[in-house]
Amino acid sequence: YAGHGEPGAGAKKGYWLPVGAARDDPSNWIMTDQVVAQITAMEAKHVMVVADSCFSGTILRSSDITRGLKIERTSPEYQHYLKRIVEDKSRTALTSGGLEPVMDSGGGQHSVFANYFLSILRDNDGVVEAQRLFSELRPKVMANSNQKPESGTIHLAGDDGGDFLFVRQ
Repeated sequence: YAGHGEPGAGAKKGYWLPVGAARDDPSNWIMTDQVVAQITAMEAKHVMVVADSCFSGTILRSSDITRGLKIERTSPEYQHYLKRIVEDKSRTALTSGGLEPVMDSGGGQHSVFANYFLSILRDNDGVVEAQRLFSELRPKVMANSNQKPESGTIHLAGDDGGDFLFVRQ
């Protein structure tokens, strides 16, 4: 999701504002708890939400609710590791910030966050697990903005300890 976000009362709940939603009329806002409920109900083994909006970190704080990978270019130990983490269900999020406003520019045609996210994916020549992507992304965004990206498990969404893998095809 890339767009506008608003905090809820006490910034413990967040809202995504879809195209056409008015900031002064919350009737069309989408509560991040609703997104978490949909993720929990999904049959997919691996789900990762990437959210680039103000207050997007609220999705990590919600309290209401092995396919044919091309990994042959890696060491046998790394292949074993990847095969193990892909077996377990994952429900994770990568956000452009926590409970704070974030920049929607500063990265050329993209936000600072989106610019570095896309750059890391473009430079990937094999497999990158979400946690490694985050460890490369966070310092770059923080060095070029006042925001602090977050990554983690979506609370109570059915995560079993797996990880989301980005595979260059």
